[in-house]
Amino acid sequence: MRPTDLRPSSSVNVRRAVLEDLPAMALVHVNGWKTAYRGMMPDELLDRLTVESDIASGFGSGLKERRPEADQWVAQTSDGAIVGYAVAGPNRDPNPDFAGELEAIYVLDSHRGHGVGTVLVREVARFLLSTGRSSMIVWVLEQNPYRRFYERRGGAPAGKRIGESHRLGGGPVPEVGYGWKDLRLLANV
Repeated sequence: MRPTDLRPSSSVNVRRAVLEDLPAMALVHVNGWKTAYRGMMPDELLDRLTVESDIASGFGSGLKERRPEADQWVAQTSDGAIVGYAVAGPNRDPNPDFAGELEAIYVLDSHRGHGVGTVLVREVARFLLSTGRSSMIVWVLEQNPYRRFYERRGGAPAGKRIGESHRLGGGPVPEVGYGWKDLRLLANV
């Protein structure tokens, strides 16, 4: 399936995230970890996660101190509920093949499969293109059951990594990369 064959939900609005969105974004983040990573991460780690502990550990610091050429977005329903978010900017790892990076994308379990992630990825692609970055990579846990999301949107395998900054739950966590050499297709989804 080509990225343009997928049509996002029209029931959400995507906008630039602001500091006041932090608690709702942390709720989406915590929910994402507890629902997507159960069985991959130790239960005690997931059970300890709270919105408060997530923010206290540094989640959302990019909203407080914005990085140049990076941004964050929220997906908001018509009743004002934030049901997803995405973070993107320049590729944080030196890789000549991918100028931009989708650093994070999370959608509430109750809203997965309804196009919210697609709308967020479209906004990320448009943003990266506007900053002169025509390619993008995203790193996901190798065991992530939602890897198909990237594959269905045209992401091609772009490598594997394990590093100190990717240690969670006391041990190394293997990640796989998905890359897009041309973001124009994603920008028009």
